[in-house]
Amino acid sequence: MILVLGGIASGKRTYLRSLGYTDDKVGCAIASLEPALYGLEECLTSGDLGQDELEALARKDVVACCEVGQGVVAMDARDRVWQERVGRTCCWLAQRASKVVRMVCGIPTVIKE
Repeated sequence: MILVLGGIASGKRTYLRSLGYTDDKVGCAIASLEPALYGLEECLTSGDLGQDELEALARKDVVACCEVGQGVVAMDARDRVWQERVGRTCCWLAQRASKVVRMVCGIPTVIKE
């Protein structure tokens, strides 16, 4: 699995396309049958993932997620919990990923391979 991280509009979707994942091969839900997932952070708004959901993520070819912990700490407690959840999930995925790419200004930087 390749984990792709980056801020909003950092080039994550363009990078997925460069890997050959057209829009019809990119899902927005963990349970989707598409081999790639875009927007992991949105999947984590309703709570922690169970082990089955985590394993389903790890079986995807590519998972893309917005960085949500690199900036201002949210004022709302619920948003801070969400930021923590996204960060912890990305740490879990990064440990299992064969490759981790950070997107900055459309430039992919491989941080694990």
